[in-house]
Amino acid sequence: MERNWLARAIFIVAIIAVAVIMLLPTFGDPEKNPWLSKINDGINLGLDLKGGIHFVLSVDTDKAVQDRLDRRTDEIRMRLDELKLGYETVSVRPESNSIAVVLKDGADKELFRDKVIDYFNDLRRTSTNGNESILTMRDEYVQDTKSGAVDQTLETLRSRIDELGLKEPIVAKQGENSILIQLPGYKDVERARSIIGQTAQLEFKIVAEDLDPLGSYQGEVPAGITLMVGSGTNAEGAALTYRYAVSKDRNALREFLADKAPEGTHFLLEEEVLPSGEKEYKSYLLYHKAYVTGDMLTDARVSIDQQKNRPYVSMTFDKIGAELFANVTGQFVKRKMAIVLDDKVNSAPVIQSRIEGGSAMITLNSSGDYNSTFQEAKDLALVLRAGSLPAPVTFEENRTVGPSLGQDSIEKGKISVSIGFGIVVVFMLAYYGIAGLIADIALFLNLLFIMGALAMFGATLTFPGIAGMLLTVGMAVDGNVIIFERIKEELRAGKGLETAIENGFDKAWSAIFDANLTTAITSFVLWEFGTGAVKGFAITLLIGIISSMFTAIFVSRVLFNYLNKAHCPLFSRIVKSK
Repeated sequence: MERNWLARAIFIVAIIAVAVIMLLPTFGDPEKNPWLSKINDGINLGLDLKGGIHFVLSVDTDKAVQDRLDRRTDEIRMRLDELKLGYETVSVRPESNSIAVVLKDGADKELFRDKVIDYFNDLRRTSTNGNESILTMRDEYVQDTKSGAVDQTLETLRSRIDELGLKEPIVAKQGENSILIQLPGYKDVERARSIIGQTAQLEFKIVAEDLDPLGSYQGEVPAGITLMVGSGTNAEGAALTYRYAVSKDRNALREFLADKAPEGTHFLLEEEVLPSGEKEYKSYLLYHKAYVTGDMLTDARVSIDQQKNRPYVSMTFDKIGAELFANVTGQFVKRKMAIVLDDKVNSAPVIQSRIEGGSAMITLNSSGDYNSTFQEAKDLALVLRAGSLPAPVTFEENRTVGPSLGQDSIEKGKISVSIGFGIVVVFMLAYYGIAGLIADIALFLNLLFIMGALAMFGATLTFPGIAGMLLTVGMAVDGNVIIFERIKEELRAGKGLETAIENGFDKAWSAIFDANLTTAITSFVLWEFGTGAVKGFAITLLIGIISSMFTAIFVSRVLFNYLNKAHCPLFSRIVKSK
């Protein structure tokens, strides 16, 4: 007879009390009893039980490679200028992941090889034709850029979703370039798509007013596009005029401007909402170089323009960004600086003086009411704080799970667990009698401990998790069966009941441990590498394994010892007869 069975019984009662307390917020009403929320938030339900939104996104990894090549193109131009190497053009050839550099006649080609080609270790010269050299990105860097774009997108999306304050969202990599997102309990699909899908690449660029390709344009202007005259200043600060294009047809305007930007510049459009509600698009010719970018932000918040009573987004730069912003605004006084967000000009204010302090603002070209504009500003600030996506994403799958479907899953889960539990209870009672009753008590406590652990650790319960719970019921009974059969063997060998119980539990331990260990290893692998439903199943199964071993080895032993110590004749007679 174990001398410390009473202490163990007290410990079991304490564990039961903790599990019950942990489950109070799940089955109670925190609104009527606010003190429940101080315990925990209850068991979180997954998408399949609670309803919500399911997305599968594809990351445009080719665009990430293209962006890297574009940056290298700008850096090569700057390098050539520093070395005073004359060149005709530096252009990207996206179909071959390469950059074509055409030097001027007489340029030092050895200096170009030593100080430019060898300077960029991710590029290699693959062909030469006269003054033209083709620099191709190495395959390992192409692959690293693609995989890095997916990983960075994953982390950025996690940050954005965390800003929404959702409980237990799932954001996981799926395949090589896809990302799975599940938002349990969230219902605003359009807002979720807007926040998740917005690239939010923020750049500050100088408007190339001193270059006027449309001013010398003599061809026919397509219908619906109008050339307007604007005023500005050149690099020396002298006044000038230039021409820009406006249209209500964005695609037609883009097509018209497609091949008209001089080397080192590009056209982007600004969208303006007219009083009639129609949208009009205005062209800006911008230099490629982005002096300040969104990754230099430390904060972005919604502020209110007191004069116009309109929300806007105020931004704060880090130390490097603040210094760069002050330098560029000091260098280009009286010039226009375009604030570019996702390749669209948000605004292009004139720099009146050097701006110190490291702050800037984004106004919203919205024709909506105050509340909708405020929400738009809030969402923009959210994505700017969380960071820009390194590449565009495409929504491959968009599914909404309604609460009614989730409730149906819950009801089916309850039925399945109840039926499984009931069958096991009846079988154990019929076959093992009082010993079977002990197993049933341990089984009930096993489910209680699993639910309590889920609530305590804030884990998410999914429908596959319910399946894991049901599987645990069978495993828990299996442990009790092994113990009972070991006790019967000891009794048949002529041992006394007290000795048979002690030997039965001791000899069954290794078999139970080995069986549960192998299952636990499998569950851990599923938890570590699985996503979504697979992870939910693995977590519940892992908790169930620990709980079932505790109830089978610890709880059942205390109950056996208590009944034996109490000299229960019915217990002794039935156990020996079985």
